[in-house]
Amino acid sequence: MTTAILPRGFSSTAVYIDQISRVNQQYFAHTAAFSKQLAIDELAAIWAECRTPNWDGYDAYPVQESTRNYAYAVIQALPLGFPLPSVGAEPDGHLTLDWYRDSHWTISISVSPDGKLYYAALLGNSDPRGSEPFLGEIPKRLLSLIQEVALAKN
Repeated sequence: MTTAILPRGFSSTAVYIDQISRVNQQYFAHTAAFSKQLAIDELAAIWAECRTPNWDGYDAYPVQESTRNYAYAVIQALPLGFPLPSVGAEPDGHLTLDWYRDSHWTISISVSPDGKLYYAALLGNSDPRGSEPFLGEIPKRLLSLIQEVALAKN
């Protein structure tokens, strides 16, 4: 499962930076500390289980290949060193990416077949929610929420 990295520009300098970035990402992706393979494997297993209609026995919609591809791209877009999400499926055919610290600190991102990211979080006493388009990079708002849940010190 691979996705293309969107170019950040078309000048010779931008093309060079994109090439160097790809090489560095491939190198770090193979290190134990920065590998995203566990989340990718979980995504593949969930998709294999949930890509047919009625996968849950209660008329769930199948998870489409485009949904899997967007979820894969979101995982790949996580900055190096970020915690990996748990992957799940929803009856509406969306895939979920979840980060959990405890029952009051969690965030769930629902990935749709058209690349829209719906999110809901519990951050102590607040519960931000909303949606953002996925355009090749994880929106800053979502990265901030993930950091608040998964990287905060207790």
